Amino acid sequence: MVSELWTRVRGGNSPLGGIVSYPLKRLQEEVAFIARDLGWSHDDILSLTHLERARWIQTIKGIHEQHR
Repeated sequence: MVSELWTRVRGGNSPLGGIVSYPLKRLQEEVAFIARDLGWSHDDILSLTHLERARWIQTIKGIHEQHR
């Protein structure tokens, strides 16, 4: 039973396979956006989870909106 579940989770015989990664272009845009506004290093930004990066991006966008 567990091996059957493991096969399904990993993608089994599906041509696409297991986990689909986050699009590289999107990740680069997020890193550039945060680095530009906060001056954080590439490594610091990449150490954030996707959810943390998304929250920082929304915070930065909110600040930009307030100053328009």
